Amino acid sequence: RRVFVTHLHPDHLGMAGTLERAGAEVVMHRPEIAAARRVWAADRDEVDATYAHFERHGMPRSVNEGMREAWVEMGRRVDKVAPRPIDDGDELDLGGRATRVAWTPGHTDYHAVLVDAREAVLFAGDHVLPRITSNVGLYPRSRDDPLGDFLASLRKVRDLPVRRVLPAHGEPFDDLPGRVDQILAHHDARLAATVDALGDAERDAYTVARTLFPVLRSAHEERFALAETLAHLRHLERAGRVVEIDGAPARWRVVRS
Repeated sequence: RRVFVTHLHPDHLGMAGTLERAGAEVVMHRPEIAAARRVWAADRDEVDATYAHFERHGMPRSVNEGMREAWVEMGRRVDKVAPRPIDDGDELDLGGRATRVAWTPGHTDYHAVLVDAREAVLFAGDHVLPRITSNVGLYPRSRDDPLGDFLASLRKVRDLPVRRVLPAHGEPFDDLPGRVDQILAHHDARLAATVDALGDAERDAYTVARTLFPVLRSAHEERFALAETLAHLRHLERAGRVVEIDGAPARWRVVRS
C-alpha cells in the first residue's frame, strides 16, 4: 500500500501520518518534504517570518494576528509523518500502475504530479483543477517568481499525451490543453487587473489585494489574497512592468514607458 502526497498543504499532507501508521508507505517529492518540515515546525519560525512579511506589505496588525493564530491552529492538525523521498523523473509503482513523477512548481515550490503514460492519465494534485484556479502565493522563503514557475509548469503539462486528468479537488476531466489555456488566460487577466489596481499611484500590496479581492471572510482568505497579489506583483516586477519601493509598508508602482 502506497500513498503519493503531491504537496505540503494540510488538506493533502494532514492525514498522511494516520495512513502511515495504518501500514501505508507515504512518498513525497524530496524537496517538498524539507519544505513541509520547515512550514509545520513547532518552533513557529515560518509563521513568524510570514507575519513580518505580511506586515511589511501593509496587512493590518489585527488581521495579521488572526492569520498567525489560524496558521498555528492548522499546524496542530498536521500528522507527524516520515515520507520516503522521491525525485523529479522517478518511476513510481502505484497499485500496479507505472507512473512518472513530474515537478510542477507554483502552487507550492516543489509540488509534483504523477503521469501514467500507459493509461494516459495525469494525477494532477492541485496543479490543474477543473473549476477553480490554484492559489499561487509569494511567501518569505518562496522561490523567486512563484507565478512564473506556475505558468511554466502549466505549459510543461499542457501537451502531455493524457486523455484523463484526476485533480485533487473537483471531478475528473478530459480536456487538459483547454483547461490549461483557460488558466493561463485567467492569470493574464489578473496581471492586467493588478496593474489597473495600482493605477498611477504608489500602493502597498494589501491595498491592491483588497481591490482585487473585496470580499474576504476569514484569516485564511486574507492570507491567500495577499500572498497571491504579491505573486502577481513579483511576476510583473520581473517583467519590468512594476517596481517595488522599500518602506513601511513597501509600496509598488507601475513603470510607464
